[in-house]
Amino acid sequence: MYSVALESLNSKSDLRAIVGAIMNIFNVDKVKAVEYAKNLPLTLAENLPEKEARLMVDMFVSLGATIRITPPFDELEERPIRDFKTVLPKRNLPAGCLVFIILCLIGSACFVTLNHEKIINKLKPSPAKSEKLLQKGDMVKAKRSIQRQLRTKPQDSELLTLQGKFYIGAARKKMNAERWKSFGEAGALPELDTAISFFRKAEAFNPSDGSIPRWISIAEQMRQNFQDAEISARRSVAVEPSDADNWNQLGAVLVDLKAISLAEQSFYNALKIEPNNLPALKNLAVLNLYYTKDAERAAKFLFAFLGQKGSDNDVDSFQLRVDLTSAMIGDFNPPWEKLSPPLLPFDEYEKRREKLSANPQLRNDPLLQEQLGLLFMSRGEKRAAEDCFIRAVQLSKQNDASRKMLAIMYLKDGSYEKALAVMQAAASNNSRDPFFWKNIGILQKYFRANQAEASKALNRYFALGGDSYSKRVKREL
Repeated sequence: MYSVALESLNSKSDLRAIVGAIMNIFNVDKVKAVEYAKNLPLTLAENLPEKEARLMVDMFVSLGATIRITPPFDELEERPIRDFKTVLPKRNLPAGCLVFIILCLIGSACFVTLNHEKIINKLKPSPAKSEKLLQKGDMVKAKRSIQRQLRTKPQDSELLTLQGKFYIGAARKKMNAERWKSFGEAGALPELDTAISFFRKAEAFNPSDGSIPRWISIAEQMRQNFQDAEISARRSVAVEPSDADNWNQLGAVLVDLKAISLAEQSFYNALKIEPNNLPALKNLAVLNLYYTKDAERAAKFLFAFLGQKGSDNDVDSFQLRVDLTSAMIGDFNPPWEKLSPPLLPFDEYEKRREKLSANPQLRNDPLLQEQLGLLFMSRGEKRAAEDCFIRAVQLSKQNDASRKMLAIMYLKDGSYEKALAVMQAAASNNSRDPFFWKNIGILQKYFRANQAEASKALNRYFALGGDSYSKRVKREL
């Protein structure tokens, strides 16, 4: 029997397919599968028969993942050597079959002759094919294809730009391997210098192509030479002001230069050209969430982004939802210190803890478990407090107070999946505490992006009379 573990992923890994496979193996939703994929190594299966283990390994390896198999497969299996020769029976080929084969060969020759140019064009390398290879991450084949074409067309601006893009990709791969440490102009990667030289050569041959200075700007931005990056980005906008990508790049550089209002206007210009432009919607969500601290506006752009086709491939969207939820949760609840038990002096804490721990009824009394959990929580001992509250809920399914303390701990730490599960359990017991329904609504809206479930929870919240945040919830949600 074999154990299979997912060891690591790289820039060539098909992340979407791998997350889908993890969802199927563990029967979890997409968010949980992404969490699993972020915390490697991950044991995928244990005690598998060899055939099933080989199938699982082949699947993940084909998706670009590194897999560990325990014990290793024996690739050099001994096979019996058969010491005899196979003698084929001699038979005459029927005349009809011979005529059919000859006709097929003649037909194939005619087809090749008539479609010679089409066949040659399909086999011939082209900039479009090279671009696809770059997008797939097949860098070796892409480079070979581009260089082969440049030998015959050394002044082709499209091919020179593709060669620059190749070196941008190589630089990104290096920077990913080093976790994007600071690469200032003095310590810039040689790949970025090479990319810029190809882009400038391409621009000299085709100054009317606004995408070329945009790529120069991207390379300068990667090596943190923001002044030159801005100059190139503005040149790309001047050459092609109707290209949304040019405005997005200018906005990205202006964010790095801390010119936030100008960056915001650049992203709006991109949306004027393409109202559903994914990069512009995401950039405005990021800008409002992290720079202008306007969570409500950030939510507007983030949900518009998530509603577009292709947004589910974006690796940052999950973290954006988490951070947006954190901002909104804080807006609609009192400070967590007010919802948590007050800090006790250590001597008083020890005195109460020893008294509760010595009580013979502690193991079976939910109220005693809850009191002990509150003590641990007052001293910041989260793990011990969590265990006590969970035990209290197990002893009494209607224990809303312990569930509320668990929810507060999880919300405070950003453990939103856990918080939602605890509060939904309280809701299924028909809890009348508006705290649960309000925060379920917020998590469904901002964390899960599920407007229908959010509306149900918030309607229940208002039906129960709400709380001191009712007006604000009604106005903003």
